[in-house]
Amino acid sequence: MKKVLILSGPTHEYFDPVRFIGNASSGKMGKALAEEALKRGMEVEFISGPVPDANLPGRDRSPSGPSGALGEHALPDLNITRVTSAEEMLAAAQKKFAAADLIIFAAAVADFQPLEKSAEKFPKVGNNITIELKPTPDIAAALCANKRKDQIAIGFALQTHDGETKARKKLVSKNLDGIVLNTPATLGAESGLFTWIDKQGLENWNSLNKVDCAKRIFIRLESRR
Repeated sequence: MKKVLILSGPTHEYFDPVRFIGNASSGKMGKALAEEALKRGMEVEFISGPVPDANLPGRDRSPSGPSGALGEHALPDLNITRVTSAEEMLAAAQKKFAAADLIIFAAAVADFQPLEKSAEKFPKVGNNITIELKPTPDIAAALCANKRKDQIAIGFALQTHDGETKARKKLVSKNLDGIVLNTPATLGAESGLFTWIDKQGLENWNSLNKVDCAKRIFIRLESRR
């Protein structure tokens, strides 16, 4: 696997020029995955929703960097595309998907978007307001519906309950080769509780920092060869 496509960060679905529906995803997991791929000599296409610059791969460019970080001298091929909404992320990924050997869906895409977006800021009033929502595109399902046999796709499933059952359903419905189950406690954090699930079984990784989780994922992928 030489070319890797990684989707990372949240999406922001704006309902007026300054307010949006989104979540607390930091992009740190995506960054860890990209930097692990780069260390392994892979070409990385990185598509990120809105995150701080520090949470993009390769942004620690000191000669040594903090422990586990990738210094500037070690950076191989990396291309970063920044997007805002789920529709923009899907459109960007569609352009890169066919060329990828490995696709990792680490983005926490907002599940809903406003049916209509106001061109003007909603005024703050004393009354309740109602915003009608519609589903955002299912990026992983849309892309992996046309996945080739020589491509590998890995997803993430963040769940509050019935995690294993829901993750296994996503594994099948989105045509994934593996999925990493985690919890809301990972959002914005440096570590979390992770479980690897594929069609062969389950491996509970317990508490890991995201750098180590990224390493575990690539080790699992290497074992498939």
